[in-house]
Amino acid sequence: MVPHRPTSGNQALLHSLTNSNGAVANASPEVADALQILLQHDVAEWTNHGFEQIKLRTVRRVFRGQLGNVAVHIKVFRADTIAAKAKKALRTDKAEREANHLNKARELGLPCVEPLGHGIAIEGDQRQSFLVTRSITSEEFEFPAPPEVATAVGNLVRRVHDAGIEPLDLHPGNVLVTDQGEALLCDLTSLRHAGELSVRKRAAGLAFLCNPIDGGPLDPQTRDFRRGYEAAGPAMPESFEGELARATRQLRATALKSFGRRTMRSCKHTDAESRRRATPWFFWHLADDGKNQFLKGACREFTGEGLPPRRTGRRGSVWLTDTMAIKERDAGKARKLWLASYWLLFAAVPIATPVAMCVLGGRGKVFVRRLPHDDLATELAAGPLDEAAIARSSRALGNSIGRMHGHGLRNRDLKFDNLVRDPETGVLAMVDLDGVTHHAAEETRGCGRDLGRLLAAFRNADSPGGEVSIRRFLRAYVRARRRMLQDPPMKRILKRAESRAGEWAATHS
Repeated sequence: MVPHRPTSGNQALLHSLTNSNGAVANASPEVADALQILLQHDVAEWTNHGFEQIKLRTVRRVFRGQLGNVAVHIKVFRADTIAAKAKKALRTDKAEREANHLNKARELGLPCVEPLGHGIAIEGDQRQSFLVTRSITSEEFEFPAPPEVATAVGNLVRRVHDAGIEPLDLHPGNVLVTDQGEALLCDLTSLRHAGELSVRKRAAGLAFLCNPIDGGPLDPQTRDFRRGYEAAGPAMPESFEGELARATRQLRATALKSFGRRTMRSCKHTDAESRRRATPWFFWHLADDGKNQFLKGACREFTGEGLPPRRTGRRGSVWLTDTMAIKERDAGKARKLWLASYWLLFAAVPIATPVAMCVLGGRGKVFVRRLPHDDLATELAAGPLDEAAIARSSRALGNSIGRMHGHGLRNRDLKFDNLVRDPETGVLAMVDLDGVTHHAAEETRGCGRDLGRLLAAFRNADSPGGEVSIRRFLRAYVRARRRMLQDPPMKRILKRAESRAGEWAATHS
């Protein structure tokens, strides 16, 4: 890697490159010769010629290496669907479009990565557009950040908005921070020159950038970021804070579904194998170490033969091994169970880590890591917990249920049998996610039912910690909802919870 070197807005004259295999490019003179040699090879072979593939997604892959004496990143765009191929045929290719956007931003004085070339590379019988940028020593921005870094990023985003630029995909991963604390833009494929941005569009942009945080741009973690944004230009109108809250809630209503679509395609979180007619496999991206590779191999080899199911019923069977829990369901139910894991992971609700899903002949198997402890009902039956452990677990459970409800998720199978406690942290992880459903983020229907089932389970376990534990649980629940800029009608929800607790107790007496 080499340090970022600012250049003027006037890009050096590009050299046109043409190869006999059909690859073409326009490149800066300092990388032109080396790039022409690289383009003689199929993209799949670049890793054999000094390049490392550092990212693989459904729509793109990213390589890192050297072109001559210049450290570069090369982004290769993949048109893998009929719609994507049609767009590619009718529009300027993505690499050229992003190169133009980067050059335009640099001309406006906005710091961003430096494009060094773009063109068409060959991968098998496919023509893939690519973009070459100069590598820089940097890290992706993320919240929480040091005050000076957060302020610099807020300042940069304000300059972008004031320049009339609306980046449609500006999230923390697309902002780089150098060793000197300078904030830079990267990945400007999706960008719109919108003229003067309205307050509503600015709020939507900030909500998208701060989406990983519960309260969006109004969360206390973003205080320095907002300070940098507001100090970089004229004062924002009084309505700005209300627009930020509205945009944050609106985004939350769609973000969960968007994340759920990652279940069936290769991306940051999923390794989806090439579709075969009968046996598609989907793996959650685990750390690439020997233990996790062993888990993947064990998933492929598992048939259930020689291992009696732990439970068999109308929905399917459940097996437990030393390392995993495996559920067999109808193919559609298996996909919903796999999707429920993604929903809860997005909501930052502790669960057993998903490992893999396989669909075969109308049936599906979902593999998750087996948690090393007994469920909470078994643990409480074995003996009482100490007061500190009960307090930690009460708060942790209230926070988890509040986050789950804040994202519009419900779980109609909440009970102590489906919660596993970590003795060190007090965190309670949910297992058995068949009852998870999705609703509108602002909807409160079903919240009382979920809380009622937990109240009944608590009382059925002889009320560990007494009513104080219930109050801790509910306070943590309300705090979690309020951090997400929600103020649920707790009186009505608690009335329904008490009613549901009575119904559950009568049914399961």
